[in-house]
Amino acid sequence: FFLLSFFLFSFFLFFFFHFFFFCSFSFFFFSFILFSFTFLFLFFPTLFLFLYSSFFFFLFLFLFFFLFFLFLFFFFFFFFFLFFFFFSFFFFFFFLSFFPPFFSFFLFSFFSFIFFFISSFFLYFFFF
Repeated sequence: FFLLSFFLFSFFLFFFFHFFFFCSFSFFFFSFILFSFTFLFLFFPTLFLFLYSSFFFFLFLFLFFFLFFLFLFFFFFFFFFLFFFFFSFFFFFFFLSFFPPFFSFFLFSFFSFIFFFISSFFLYFFFF
């Protein structure tokens, strides 16, 4: 029970720190760029009119689509984690039917740790 609760706790920590942090940071970055350029355009219209209408507009479009697809990626990545989360319970009961309870907990936590290590490496490798 302790190992199972520890796994659940680590799963939700992993989920919150990877999914919500990156999504909130992306939308914060997107809104910061948008409102900063809007602020510059409102207070210095003659200086930033040409830049805001040409270069920053395309930059805004690029950031919008980039962050939108980034959000979609994390959205589907979250469902992938949910799928593994419920699928790992199936593996746990599969191990429990063939092995003793403590050893099945060990196998369950071991495979979960391997998966989380690989997935975190995947995230950090592709986004940092």
